[in-house]
Amino acid sequence: SAFSSVKVGTGLSVHCDGCGAGLKARVSYVSPDPEFTPPVIYSLENRQKLVYLVEARPEGDAGPLQPGQIVDVDLADIGADLGQ
Repeated sequence: SAFSSVKVGTGLSVHCDGCGAGLKARVSYVSPDPEFTPPVIYSLENRQKLVYLVEARPEGDAGPLQPGQIVDVDLADIGADLGQ
């Protein structure tokens, strides 16, 4: 899965409502354990439903970003054009 490539120091493209294009951040923390376990018995079918806390710090001007703001990250963009 693409999540396996998310590590501390990984460059990310960040998207959010009201944010301009081109925001970049770098992963500063990845939880070693899931934050949420599906309410059914763990299986290969529901493995994709596990949620891990990932924190990232903006690079350069954070612009409209606020501490704790929820943003979208396209896992297909991980490391692209960010020196990774």
